[in-house]
Amino acid sequence: MFVGALSHIFSVLLVSKMQVERGQSLWIYTLLLNFLQLWGQLSASTSPPPLPAPILDIYSRSKGSVVLVCRAPKGHQGLHFKLYRDRENVDSQELQSAAVEVQFTVAVKEEDSVKYFCCLYTGQDGRYSLFSPYLQLEQPKETGPTPSMPSLPTPVLSVKPSTGVVKRGDTLSFSCSLPLLSQSQSQSSYGNKPVTFFLLRAAEHTGATSIILQPRASQVSNPEPQLGLFTLGPVRGGEGGEYTCLYQITKKRRVVNSTASNMVQITVADALPVPTLILQQQTDVWHLLCTGSPAYPGAVFSLYLADNELPVATHHTTLIQHQTIFPVPVQDAPVTLYQCQYDVLLGGKWSNSARSLPLTVTRGNPPPSSTDRLGVDWPLVLGAFSAVVLCLCSVALVVVVAHRKVKAAAEEKKKRQEAQFWTQVHAKDHVVDLTLRRTSFTSQEWASVDTTTETRSRLPLWNSLSTFTTPIH
Repeated sequence: MFVGALSHIFSVLLVSKMQVERGQSLWIYTLLLNFLQLWGQLSASTSPPPLPAPILDIYSRSKGSVVLVCRAPKGHQGLHFKLYRDRENVDSQELQSAAVEVQFTVAVKEEDSVKYFCCLYTGQDGRYSLFSPYLQLEQPKETGPTPSMPSLPTPVLSVKPSTGVVKRGDTLSFSCSLPLLSQSQSQSSYGNKPVTFFLLRAAEHTGATSIILQPRASQVSNPEPQLGLFTLGPVRGGEGGEYTCLYQITKKRRVVNSTASNMVQITVADALPVPTLILQQQTDVWHLLCTGSPAYPGAVFSLYLADNELPVATHHTTLIQHQTIFPVPVQDAPVTLYQCQYDVLLGGKWSNSARSLPLTVTRGNPPPSSTDRLGVDWPLVLGAFSAVVLCLCSVALVVVVAHRKVKAAAEEKKKRQEAQFWTQVHAKDHVVDLTLRRTSFTSQEWASVDTTTETRSRLPLWNSLSTFTTPIH
């Protein structure tokens, strides 16, 4: 910081030396300068070195003011920039984050013929830089008007499809072409100069302008006009808006822009279902029935003659209707083709559907449409058939489920009855004692056995293995 202040005093003394009056001795300034240089060398040994000096230059000039730019050297940035006029600090800018350069606006007065300006900056560590070399700012002299650059020819912008109406998924192809000029005009305007084309788009809702660049074309080696080709796609829905183009050439180390081309409007149409147009009779009067999508009620329907841009009639339906009836127009030709379409307001923008298939109507007694002749409304028939099939399937499902439940209940009942039967059967059984006895007897026992046998022979017979109570004789 101290060295920076010494450098500032040294620079001021240099300026003052140029402005001293005649007869004033220069040896005093020489002595002071030598003393200050010696003092700066002694103090530099104990303080960090200052940052390198910035560069002060003229950024732009206008009547009554000049914009100066104080630029730090390469690899350095500053947080605080100061501008000095001679020895006076006239302006300063303290930044939130480090920057390479800042601009100062200085008022220019006619009474001040010559001014000297310099600047310095402080780094992120708080160190001051050296002062920039003084910039001598003089009052501009009155000169004649500078010759303006010759204006460049206006380009022409075209697009495919030429209508500018595209659907989602389509591709846009822009062509920015230079107008056809004579050979001398072409060579004088952009001969042997690199040409760069730009495509500009203004968004529909916001109006914000965006630039679509094209790689710089190769140098033009012939007077033929160059084409700037731009391709956008597939369209996603945000490409709608106004498009224009321009081109640049470099002439005498200056970049010159052409004027903007004509405007091209691009509209992205949402894919609405195609309507249907049929001829029907109501109370001996023939009508044209245009039916749109039930998902978009309250649409605006239009009736067109085939290959005609203007509608013959337009009807606005209610919020619950998706179709409308047009009376058959009075026609001069014996056979006329009609089409219809509908427009829906989606997101603040009108979206139109494609036109229906052409319907042929003859003059006089128009023949009934195919639907009327057959007397069959196929959509209604298919819908009723689908409802019947669904109802039958539901009934069959209910019958199958009920049958399975009844069968399971019957099997369960049968099992219960069998279990009850076997329970009753086992309840009637008797327990039989089949204890084995010895078969050898003594002589006395044989005599008693014979007596017992005779006694038992008179008793009725009993089968111990029988479950019945009836005795056996």
